[in-house]
Amino acid sequence: MSARGINPPTFSVVMAAYNRGHHILPSIQSVLGQSLQDFELLVIGDACTDDTSEVVASVGSPKIRWFNLPERGGSQSFPNNEGIARAVGRHIAYLGHDDIWAPNHLSALADLFESDPTADFAISGTIYHGPRASNYRLVTGIFDDGRTASEHFFPPSSVAHKIDVVDRIGRWRAPSDIVPPVDAEFQLRAAGAGMRFVSTQRITVHKFAAGHRYLYYLKQASDEQARMLRRMSSPGYTGYVASELARSKASGTFMTARFPSFDSYSKGQLAELNGRNRGVVRPELKPLLGPEIIRQDNHTRALDWLPNASDPDWIRWVGCNPRPKLLVPFKASEPVAVRLSLWHRDPEALKSLRLSVNGVPTKARIGRLRQRGNLWKAKASLNVRLKPDDYTILELHLNKLQRPTAQRPGLGVAKIEVTPSSWRGLLGRLGRLVASIGTAR
Repeated sequence: MSARGINPPTFSVVMAAYNRGHHILPSIQSVLGQSLQDFELLVIGDACTDDTSEVVASVGSPKIRWFNLPERGGSQSFPNNEGIARAVGRHIAYLGHDDIWAPNHLSALADLFESDPTADFAISGTIYHGPRASNYRLVTGIFDDGRTASEHFFPPSSVAHKIDVVDRIGRWRAPSDIVPPVDAEFQLRAAGAGMRFVSTQRITVHKFAAGHRYLYYLKQASDEQARMLRRMSSPGYTGYVASELARSKASGTFMTARFPSFDSYSKGQLAELNGRNRGVVRPELKPLLGPEIIRQDNHTRALDWLPNASDPDWIRWVGCNPRPKLLVPFKASEPVAVRLSLWHRDPEALKSLRLSVNGVPTKARIGRLRQRGNLWKAKASLNVRLKPDDYTILELHLNKLQRPTAQRPGLGVAKIEVTPSSWRGLLGRLGRLVASIGTAR
């Protein structure tokens, strides 16, 4: 660990970054805008290959130090360890490269460490914000009993600890060596070692979790973060936070981020599943050489899609995000026909479907409605241009009837058929040939 000077800063802020580019700026601005300015900011790239280095340098702040790891580790563990090794502060505070701190975040943490010198970890209150219009919020980090840290997860952006914590419990571990996610494992290890966790009792963190946003790394944005920065500078911000806290308590999402059982997972499995949700881990991108069928599986897709619970038709039901995404892992240079198998309990919900293809709005043609038990199904067809050298994202724009409610599931999607235009004529001729043979008989 680096030697600290005679007057080390109160905090070394460690921000792990991976190919965030200019979208990292709102998070950096939320650090530089802290009322307590006694800090250094270490932005550590996990072998970034984009322009993150140039973006960080363009900020021009002497408080920022940038370092890019020569090899990608694939999780925040590696940048966090590098940041801690280079830190000169008396405490480590973490901030995700897509999260936002309120201006009083570091001052709240400093007040806690000063008033309670025996605290090893200071935890600030956090609001998890779901995708826009999802009406999802979750509040964590507000507690009185230090034993809460053994049961409830606190995201790193809400965490600060004394600089010597890693000397006592060890560094952040690689995802391939552990079963829980790296941040959960670090917290559980600290709690198991008897570290004292204390809450600031203040909400100062706004988390826009990549794990709640399917394919986040394929379609990054920072509009939510920029909007939060503007909101924090407005006179109504305090009332907004109080309102969000009240809504979380009313909807039963206050202090509900409990650790699940990790017994059914193997080492590195959860890290891979989380990587698939975020779009860091992807299926192989293949050329579309003929008709293909994309079938659903039984894994959650962030807040976009629920697991299908081994439904015999392999239907995946939409989650609370009204803009759920579907990944097409094929590339093509010619037009492609796409057909989605749609399901719903109400036939009215299947009469239209609006969506965008790689950000371009379009509307699908809906085929004949058919009933199966208490469900209705229909085919939605559209002609699209797949990207010639990258993945294509279909983003559904759900209307009110297609979204889930407490009484019923929302829209369901089963198989997705993709067919090159050059094959459509051939398949049509084959179909007519088969029909004519049957007529002749």
